[in-house]
Amino acid sequence: MPFKKQAYQPNIDAGIGLIYRLNALWNKADYAALEGDMEKWNFVLDIIYRNLLYRNNLDIEFKNDEEGKPMSIISVGLIKEDKIIHEWFRKRIREIKVNRLIAVKKRDKIEYYKSLEDLYTLMGLKDSWLRKFMQEKGLYLKEVEFNPGNAMWGG
Repeated sequence: MPFKKQAYQPNIDAGIGLIYRLNALWNKADYAALEGDMEKWNFVLDIIYRNLLYRNNLDIEFKNDEEGKPMSIISVGLIKEDKIIHEWFRKRIREIKVNRLIAVKKRDKIEYYKSLEDLYTLMGLKDSWLRKFMQEKGLYLKEVEFNPGNAMWGG
């Protein structure tokens, strides 16, 4: 018996699910920041970043046969534009954590507190960058609506 082709259309746009998930993650990120839990804040921001990459293609390098057909995968990664800024933050956070560890070993309170302040400042910058990245993806709701009826009901 042949299968009937079904044209399933969800009642709610799938993008709304992503927005709910991102809002829940932003809530966790804000609480981690308020608690001063830099590790958790950073992990949640990384999860948000991965969720924001859902539309972007991966950079996949294949090993091809003589005919040019893919045989195996050599490497998989993010495209360069997505990777550059995120990698900069990762490298900078690592440097600050190393400086903090050195300060602890030397028992240098001034350097220790400076590294904490540097990390907090950098995490705030990473947080802001991701919010702007989310805005570029069109995943924030409108900030301004001149017609109050449209703002409340989307009309």
